[in-house]
Amino acid sequence: MVALGENSHQVREFGLLRDRMVRFLVVECGFTVYAAEFGAASGRAVDAWIRGGEGDLDALLTPRADGYPGQSAEGRDTLRWLRAHNATASPPVHFAGLDVPAAGGSLAPALEPVAAYLADVDPGAVRYVRTALDLAEPLAGGSGLVPAHARLSLDPAVQDRLSATLGRLLNRVTVMREIYLEHGGRQAYENALADVWAAWRTDQMQRAMSELLGGTPDAADLAARDRYLADSLLGLLDRSAPGTRMVLVAHNAHIQRTANPPGSPLARTPMGHALAQELGTDYVSMALTSGGGRTVANVPDPTHPAGMRQSATQAPPATPDSVEALFAGVPEAPALVDTRALRAHARQHDLPEPARIRMDNGFLPVPALDAYDAVISVPSTTLTADLADLDVTPGSGEGADAGAGAGNYR
Repeated sequence: MVALGENSHQVREFGLLRDRMVRFLVVECGFTVYAAEFGAASGRAVDAWIRGGEGDLDALLTPRADGYPGQSAEGRDTLRWLRAHNATASPPVHFAGLDVPAAGGSLAPALEPVAAYLADVDPGAVRYVRTALDLAEPLAGGSGLVPAHARLSLDPAVQDRLSATLGRLLNRVTVMREIYLEHGGRQAYENALADVWAAWRTDQMQRAMSELLGGTPDAADLAARDRYLADSLLGLLDRSAPGTRMVLVAHNAHIQRTANPPGSPLARTPMGHALAQELGTDYVSMALTSGGGRTVANVPDPTHPAGMRQSATQAPPATPDSVEALFAGVPEAPALVDTRALRAHARQHDLPEPARIRMDNGFLPVPALDAYDAVISVPSTTLTADLADLDVTPGSGEGADAGAGAGNYR
């Protein structure tokens, strides 16, 4: 498994570079699964489309509540290339969505398919789904920050009722396993079970993010989303043929091999940590970053459809203790460097061991040379075409830590 990261989801150069690397891994190295930070339930239709199914890609990638597509312009181009490749490829490449629904912003994309499934195999259980959807509907938005803001003023009894309802639904679907298999088949059951887990993890994620915004963060609880990402991928591996090779695209903060310390504003156990523990050297994590250029500033805003306001800004200069500082003076071309070589370079030139990596317009406290197997740096960045109309924020936020914790790397 090769994981390709990025320090912001909205950067054109990262999308172009990952597209080039995905094509190489598929054509030259025989990779047959393209896994992405995209809703697992919604991803099934995208998988059917890239393998020749009917439909319109832009319609399948349902726009978020803030109006932007579910994948960047560059990411959509990769999917179109995969569809063209699959027209003559044997075996075809599969697409796998790994994520909770709507990046944690809504339970509906996961629970609506469950309701349809239960209507056939266990109509009496549909009431749990409908109750959960009714309770969660006022919280829904374009990202997990919307319900996180909304829960700050939500009656704790309502939150507890939603969590309890999802717990009962999860219990129902697991204890009725054999009956569901008999009536609906294995694949349909596994999809429904994964979707119920997604809803349950999303509820836990939303509660943890609300506590983060309220000033009482718990990095362990913030890991609910990353746990689902990791379990989705490991479950897919278990169901795949021996020798399957996967390329995974997700934010740098998801793919890092290391755990985060207690008290961190980030998930205590990122997806990549679980994958590294399970797969060892069969998991290769490659962070993408840059020497500077245009990036996105994200500021939490409970009045915005996405729960945050986005603006274009200049990436801040590299701090002396950042991994970006090790790339100072690199020629004007992308550079891919093994982190062992970066460590040797730092020691040879008496440079500090990197303790930070850029995220959007700030820096995250991450021991980058332990967290990643390689770092890819592009000299300068611009924004994806989808964000060409973003307003520009004055100043760069030089040296700042990335804000809003887990909500930023949606």
